[in-house]
Amino acid sequence: MGKAKQRSLRNGINKSYPYMTREKALISVVENIEDKEKVIDTITLFGFSAEEMLEAGAAYEDVLAFGGIVN
Repeated sequence: MGKAKQRSLRNGINKSYPYMTREKALISVVENIEDKEKVIDTITLFGFSAEEMLEAGAAYEDVLAFGGIVN
């Protein structure tokens, strides 16, 4: 991949996730638990465990629905 493509890709990623910390991502997961596609991407990116999600306020049934994705 050329330098220009790498730079464009990096800029796009930084605009999508400007400064997402682990705590902000966990809050985002719990708030948007109904939007499965967005939540699955965030869970796999940060590697959340079921315990972390439950402590943040997610319902047990919602966490259980993710199955093998959640550690």
